[in-house]
Amino acid sequence: MEKILHDLHHCKEILKLTSDTLLWLSKEGICIDVLAQEDVWYLKGKNLTGTRLPDIFPDALSAEFRRDLLHTVSSQTKVVREYALPSETGTSHFRCIMQPYANGILCQLRDVTGCSTCQIELDKANRKLFAIEQTALLGHWSYNSQEKALYFSGNTGIMSTSEIRRMLLETYLNFVIPEDRESLIEWLESKLKGRNGPSIDYRILFNHQIHYVRINSYLCEVLPDNSVFLEGYIQNITDIQRRRNDINTLTHAVNNATESIFAARRDGTLIFTNRKFRKNHLISDQTDLSGLKIYEIVGDMQSLEDWHQRMQLIESTHSQVYTIQHPLLYNKDVLAFEGTIYKVTTDEGEETFWSFTHDISERIRYEKKLKRLTRMFNHTIDHLPASIVVKDVQNDFRYLYRNRESYNREVSMEDAIGKNDFDFYPPEIARVKWQEDIEIATTGKKKHWVVEEKDREGNLVILDKQKIKVETEGLSPLIISIEWDITQLELMKREMKLSKERAEHSDKLKSAFLANMSHEIRTPLNAIVGFSRIISESDSKDERLEYYKIVEANNERLLQLINEILDLSKIESGIVEFTLAPVQLHTLCKEIHDAHIFRCPAGVNLIFEESDPDIRIHSDKNRIFQVFSNLIGNAFKFTREGSIRYGYRQEADTIRFYVTDTGTGISPEKVGKVFDRFVKANHFVQGTGLGLSICKTIVEKLEGSISVTSEVGKGSTFTFTLPYYAPKEMICREQIDLHKETTEEKPFKLLVAEENDQDYEAIRAALADDYEIVRATNGMQVVLTYEETKPDLILTTIHLPDLDGLSATRVIRELTTTLPIVALDVFSDETEEKEVYAAGCTELLRKPFRKEDLQATVRKYIEP
Repeated sequence: MEKILHDLHHCKEILKLTSDTLLWLSKEGICIDVLAQEDVWYLKGKNLTGTRLPDIFPDALSAEFRRDLLHTVSSQTKVVREYALPSETGTSHFRCIMQPYANGILCQLRDVTGCSTCQIELDKANRKLFAIEQTALLGHWSYNSQEKALYFSGNTGIMSTSEIRRMLLETYLNFVIPEDRESLIEWLESKLKGRNGPSIDYRILFNHQIHYVRINSYLCEVLPDNSVFLEGYIQNITDIQRRRNDINTLTHAVNNATESIFAARRDGTLIFTNRKFRKNHLISDQTDLSGLKIYEIVGDMQSLEDWHQRMQLIESTHSQVYTIQHPLLYNKDVLAFEGTIYKVTTDEGEETFWSFTHDISERIRYEKKLKRLTRMFNHTIDHLPASIVVKDVQNDFRYLYRNRESYNREVSMEDAIGKNDFDFYPPEIARVKWQEDIEIATTGKKKHWVVEEKDREGNLVILDKQKIKVETEGLSPLIISIEWDITQLELMKREMKLSKERAEHSDKLKSAFLANMSHEIRTPLNAIVGFSRIISESDSKDERLEYYKIVEANNERLLQLINEILDLSKIESGIVEFTLAPVQLHTLCKEIHDAHIFRCPAGVNLIFEESDPDIRIHSDKNRIFQVFSNLIGNAFKFTREGSIRYGYRQEADTIRFYVTDTGTGISPEKVGKVFDRFVKANHFVQGTGLGLSICKTIVEKLEGSISVTSEVGKGSTFTFTLPYYAPKEMICREQIDLHKETTEEKPFKLLVAEENDQDYEAIRAALADDYEIVRATNGMQVVLTYEETKPDLILTTIHLPDLDGLSATRVIRELTTTLPIVALDVFSDETEEKEVYAAGCTELLRKPFRKEDLQATVRKYIEP
């Protein structure tokens, strides 16, 4: 067959059949040649040759055409443009392709009106679809089983936009609420198998919010690689679901409301009842309401006419509040219902009547009781041991009510009504009362005062008086005066206050005495115990003799303290005697060194800086020892390295004693307060804050003075001076308040709180070889002994007198959070164990326990 497409003879015919309209233009836009097609309507019947083509178009199109022509000429590139032309039937569209050719411009024109119209309609449809998607929160999704990936786009407002978004299925499932994942996976697998089925709803967590999603597929296609391609729509139904939840919540609320609710038609047929109504009227949940009439069920209606009368209440108002008596047929204890009935027209135009009522039986009973109580109140207030007067401000302060007052109590209420104070009292008294009333009525301020007066027999009477202004809307302001006889109460309060002050003072004296004696006894006792042990271990006779002297000196000091304790009259008064005698200062300072060297912290040297060994003064040796002991004990607390130096020097007619440490020092703002009672330089260091105050008191009683200089970070120097009196063979006695803080600490000390002697002996036998044991037999002793001894560990039973073991633990935990506390008892259940740990115990050990278990428990916290 002949190849006609390459035959020049056929080219013109083929071009005419298939080509666009062709125009060859000069660079100025003048048409040089044209090959027109019949379907280009705008060129029909026009001789274009020699015509400037842009001139035949409307102005707007002409300018656009010239701009494109100029661009083609200047850039020598092809321009493709679609132009819109007005036509007799509307608007036509044609595509123009301009390209340089043979020193001119070749234009191809094609009528694309049909395609453009379709495109315009398609754009309109897309815009409508987009608007629908926005309104319905719809989107598009697809899934490829080979990629295991989802593709999203659309307007769901959740994870998707107009741009297609790709997400692996595994990643997407992480957003799905865990309870919904399995059902979503099963639904997707069924769709991949080509099964038809409904959509599925599930929830996703996105941007910290839970959203409800509905998804369905409308295409399932198996691809050449045997993978499955799914396509469908996805919808954000969060708002729909929430509204549904709101409706369910509202329905649940109505059904479970405490009010009795029903709805009925005009003929009385029930259409709705809530649970409270059904319970009140004994209607089961399975009963068909359409067969029930409201007037046959309730107790206050017997016929349809009664129901119509009820409906007439709201014919014009659409709602009405009403009260019904004895509303229940089967429960006469219910006295009345109060409620509101509404008329509601349904979507079908039917009138329905909704009633909401609640039981007011209790209110009725309460009102009856209130009336009875009011009568009782009126009777009681008339006989109350107080005067009550009510005056009318706007009626010259005349009485509206009066039972009695401190004066003229024989006047009855009937005689007082309508009269004022000038009718009963002497003018001077009435004028004072009248002025008080004027002031309160003007300022509105309450007046309250207590006065002491004499009754007619001359006995003391104490009166509590109050006057207030009371304003009530629509009523005249009132002045209410109340006068109580508080004589016995006030006398009792005064006596109790005096007794309390005495008790508090006595308690303070006793506490001060106990604290001071505790420290004074332990200091020599520590030296006695320490040197007694050294004596038993020493092989040198001279050493033992020297240690015997030290023990003897401390024995004497301890004996003196015990003699003071035995003086009960001094204990009750909180004072102790001073004994002045010759004191060898060098010997005293050596005794101080020997008594305190065992308590010196590791890394710190206690140094006695010796002076004239022959200096002797007439003073109280024990009190000087006590001052030195307190000052050195304080230095122990605040010195971690370096030295603590102490000694004495004679300066003219005084002796200057000093204690210098290399500790933390005292801040400038506290230096001037350290000798005040209960002042502590560091609240995290143990002590009561009384030691320096006692030192100051002792030194001043010995006719001396005490001071301190300190620099933070470098240390402190405490200095006290005493007058240098030559020794005399005499004893003078002076009294001093005794308050002294306990500062001594012993390592590895156990406080055992046990009331039972046998149980305590068992614990002591197991631990006494390795630890020092201190015993407390009740809860109060536990707390006090802890403050006094500062043990390293507490063993406590739960059942203790005065204050149980757990309560004592709670108190101690307010003082320390690190001390190990082990509870010892028979724990019957888990609840008791929880209470033990909640109270602050570190561990519990069940009774009976083995010796080895007890020792192992203690060693967990401290090593002997």
